Amino acid sequence: MDKRRKLIRFAICAAVILFFAYQYYVGFYAAIKTESAEQFKYTEGIDTVGTFIRSEMTVTSSHKGTVHFVVANGEKVAKGGTIAQIYESDLASAAASRIAEIDSQLSVIAEIEGYNDSTAVDVNTINDRITKYMNEFVYTVHDGRFFDVGKSVSNLLTMMTRKQVATGEQSDFSLLKKALSEERTQLAESMGNAKGSIISEKSGYFVSVVDGFETKLSPNELDSYTPEFLNDLKEDKPESEVIGKIVYDYEWFLAAPVSLSNSMYYKIGQTVTVQTDTTASPRIAATVEKINLSASGNDAVLILKISEMNSELASMRTGAITIIKDEYEGIKVNNAALRVVNGVTGVYVVSGMEAKFVAIDIIYSTEDYTICPLNTSDSSKLRLYDEIVVKGKNLYDGKIIY
Repeated sequence: MDKRRKLIRFAICAAVILFFAYQYYVGFYAAIKTESAEQFKYTEGIDTVGTFIRSEMTVTSSHKGTVHFVVANGEKVAKGGTIAQIYESDLASAAASRIAEIDSQLSVIAEIEGYNDSTAVDVNTINDRITKYMNEFVYTVHDGRFFDVGKSVSNLLTMMTRKQVATGEQSDFSLLKKALSEERTQLAESMGNAKGSIISEKSGYFVSVVDGFETKLSPNELDSYTPEFLNDLKEDKPESEVIGKIVYDYEWFLAAPVSLSNSMYYKIGQTVTVQTDTTASPRIAATVEKINLSASGNDAVLILKISEMNSELASMRTGAITIIKDEYEGIKVNNAALRVVNGVTGVYVVSGMEAKFVAIDIIYSTEDYTICPLNTSDSSKLRLYDEIVVKGKNLYDGKIIY
């Protein structure tokens, strides 16, 4: 009987101990929740749809036959440079394309043969260049610079073949050169001569697609681009002889409709950043050239001057943009972690097994979070990657939390 009583008492004591241990855990350990102090960037801006206004001239052709372009869409062309040649038929145009490919291959072979002395070539250097050109190819595709892909691939294949030569895997190109040269001769004989050429009157970017706004939008009429004008803007039907256009000035403009209240945030001559959906130019520097108000005075159009041009921008007419007003970059802090100690705003962080109060300087705040400056060295203030206590009871400096 005594033994049974002892067991009951032991069980009761164990239950009491477990209960208080659990309460301690809930009160002092489980109630602690932390988040890492991470770098954060917030962009505040105006979302709108921009209309691209450029100096453009259409390219026409009255020749009879097949138009064979010698420049790609979006490619730069010099004044007096050949845009296209006119051939008798589609077969002749296809033959001209193949001849261009053969000439490129023969040029690569000639370059490789100039490095056929394996004793004078460092294979490690070639491997480094292969890696370099591989990275260039990946970045070119990732950035959407598809007009540069051909150059990247050519460089890569040339260097890989050069490695084969240096290591003795490939040394004789005579059969390949003979086959290519014979094919070229046969094609040249079958295609005949070009009936004519289309020459560029200006230097710039050649764009093979026209949209009918080339004569409706001009940098010389910026005062005209009001909200009403953009709302009523309709394209003209391109002439049948138009085969493309030349974007010939590297300074162009972007018409961005905004509300009157948003337009008051800007002034003429102010420098702004425009965020776009393009891969080649996701962020563009611009200057406020004009602010055109609507007749009612409720809306406006910001005319932004831009000096950056590339093949992607040259091909666009409209696109979603964000005119950035403010940007804040620093450490993001959950507002649930904010404390005021002795009149100082800060947070508690984990220091070893203790809580430590550190101050923060607020540079931007919302209902949910606050941004404070980046800091990696000053231990009296919140530092990057500190463990911030976002949930905890009765916190104070030196409190054991683990």
